[in-house]
Amino acid sequence: LALLMLCAASAAAFSPSSSPLLPRLRLSSFCPVACPQACQPARERSKASLVMMAKGKKPTSSDKVQVILKGNVDGVGKQNEVLRVNIGYYNNFLRPKALADIISDEEVEVMVAKHKEELAQKKQEAEELASEVKKLGDIVLLRKVGKGNQIFGSVTNKQIIEEVSKKSGGKVQLSAKMKWEIPEVSGLGEYSASVQVHPEVT
Repeated sequence: LALLMLCAASAAAFSPSSSPLLPRLRLSSFCPVACPQACQPARERSKASLVMMAKGKKPTSSDKVQVILKGNVDGVGKQNEVLRVNIGYYNNFLRPKALADIISDEEVEVMVAKHKEELAQKKQEAEELASEVKKLGDIVLLRKVGKGNQIFGSVTNKQIIEEVSKKSGGKVQLSAKMKWEIPEVSGLGEYSASVQVHPEVT
């Protein structure tokens, strides 16, 4: 992937053509961060949902109904989870507190399909990002050094992010929220670092 080179910075202005380049810090393949959150319901339901039973059948509290949780419910499930609960529990607790909505099998299918599309889109964007980073080549950081070419301070993901953005003209944007692995850097040299931009892209 891109390479990060640590070079000594003199008091005079730095000139790439005249200053020697020491070993470089290589940025390994970039992969996207953040696994997407659980998909949102296909649509918000503003009207209260009442459980209807077939004509001639009297509903009982033990009958089940399929619902989607609108938030985390202790002992029941997490937000956007689809499950079956007793009608009595839904009518007496979940519905009055706006914690769940009734959802049909057809709506679940739509929700799942939409979620898959979103995941595919995020993966594609991550692959494009990784490709753009690789095209940048070496990433060079200028640092002041002391005795034994020891640098002052440390190398952080923020510094690398800024250099990547600068070199790409602002087209490539990484995030500190991504999963970074940066070695401890104490002097000039060539180092390998990596950032995960997506769980399935390396």
